[in-house]
Amino acid sequence: MIGGIAHNLNSPIMSMACMIDNLKKLADEYKDSIGDSDVTKEDHLEIAKEMIDCIDKISPQCSYMSNIISNVKLQAVKLNQSSSERFTIDELIKTLNIKSSNRIHSDCLIIPQIQVDKNLEINGEINNLVQVLDNLILNACESYDGNEGSIDFIIRKENENIKFIIRDKGKGITDELKDRIFKEMVTTKGKHGTGIGLYMSYSTIKGRFGGDMWFENNEDRGVTFYIAIPITDN
Repeated sequence: MIGGIAHNLNSPIMSMACMIDNLKKLADEYKDSIGDSDVTKEDHLEIAKEMIDCIDKISPQCSYMSNIISNVKLQAVKLNQSSSERFTIDELIKTLNIKSSNRIHSDCLIIPQIQVDKNLEINGEINNLVQVLDNLILNACESYDGNEGSIDFIIRKENENIKFIIRDKGKGITDELKDRIFKEMVTTKGKHGTGIGLYMSYSTIKGRFGGDMWFENNEDRGVTFYIAIPITDN
């Protein structure tokens, strides 16, 4: 995970370093032009324009890095909040506060289907799993781009696992991203996303719960995310 974050920070850092080098050259050029009668007003304006262009290219890179750092910090805090080391499905549902006909985020309807014994237990920090599920539900809502939509939220038992299913009928995940979605910090939200949420969610499920996480694009439209976590032995 740290390697992925470092990789995503490296590109804007290299871009900024290039722009700073260009700024230094332009500053030297401007310094050398002082007192030179052959340098016209238009020449000075052109140098200034090139310097401003460099600054304009640096600013979004700074914002991008700031967003990554802020999001990593925010999610790390949430994932490290202390709670019990074992929790029930009932406790999880109450913490998520998902109720029938609960509408969130631009008239997005969540349809819960709890198909397991609510007393079944999961090993781990409840806040970690809540953060992952919250992120997936929010992503599903945002896939409708502000339009009305519904999300199936299903919890059921399969073999020795508890399976969580979050299904939407939004815009889905492109072929370009589907093989990279858990491996790199890539996002389906364009400039509005950093890709940290899914990246850290996958790492959390694998590392903290010993489970697995995957997704499928739906045949008609949208995407379904799956999480499988081993059931705790009583």
